[in-house]
Amino acid sequence: MGVALTAGAGRPGHQLPRRDDPIGSLTGGLCERLRLRPARGGTIRGRNGRMDALTFAATVERAAAGLSRRGMCFGDVVGVLAPVSPERFLATYTVMSVGGRALPLATSSDLDTQSAILAETDTRLLLVTADLAQTALELAERSRVRQVIAFGKALGTTPFDDLLQPSPDGSGYSPTRGLFDNGILGYERTSDGVLATLYPHSDLMARFGELRGRLDLASDDVVAVDEGGDEPTRVALVALALWTGACVVAGEGSAVPEGRQVTVRCAPEPTRVAHPHADSMY
Repeated sequence: MGVALTAGAGRPGHQLPRRDDPIGSLTGGLCERLRLRPARGGTIRGRNGRMDALTFAATVERAAAGLSRRGMCFGDVVGVLAPVSPERFLATYTVMSVGGRALPLATSSDLDTQSAILAETDTRLLLVTADLAQTALELAERSRVRQVIAFGKALGTTPFDDLLQPSPDGSGYSPTRGLFDNGILGYERTSDGVLATLYPHSDLMARFGELRGRLDLASDDVVAVDEGGDEPTRVALVALALWTGACVVAGEGSAVPEGRQVTVRCAPEPTRVAHPHADSMY
């Protein structure tokens, strides 16, 4: 990973830092980058609306600080139960930003498989969308999960917004906090039971770099992600799109900005299907 210090557009002689690669996690340093490039911020869109990239990145940092205050430690595994959506990525990046290991559960997995992998990884916390809160609470009964945090209001859960409260002791978020210790856990059911695989930060950054070189994303791209493709690649692609200032359309039924078209899609490998403002697809 590289960190470059270059002259910014500030006062004469004033040096502004510009991070060319994520630091510590896939969104580490994203806030700073977007603040320095306000005209290239991008958005992430789902069925329930849109969020500008700077707000998304700032929410990740605030929520990461909130998880840390609640006792989450380096290497802890946190489950994520949500369809492909802005909330799924928000939860995953938040966990990695604290130095944790995100375990995104496939919504198509049966309860037995989901509860088995939660038990196998000793997961104690679940981040879920409100529509899947009841499933999450049932999984908690079947595993060692002790707390369910939901996007929105759901009986028996803690609201995600509680993580965003200001720190009472003034402690802040550091993007290098989880350096190299974070990652994503994938899983599959085998004849010997449920097998978990860790995709560490180094693997995710390698995917980030490969996609950056191959797709050549720009701020006027529209990147669509859905259930197709593997989780680590999806997570790296969305981070790259946010880093570039592109628009992300996450999940089935999410609207593309008016007057624009999808230019990059997971199908299942991330593929360029059009150039921005082109009249026709490849």
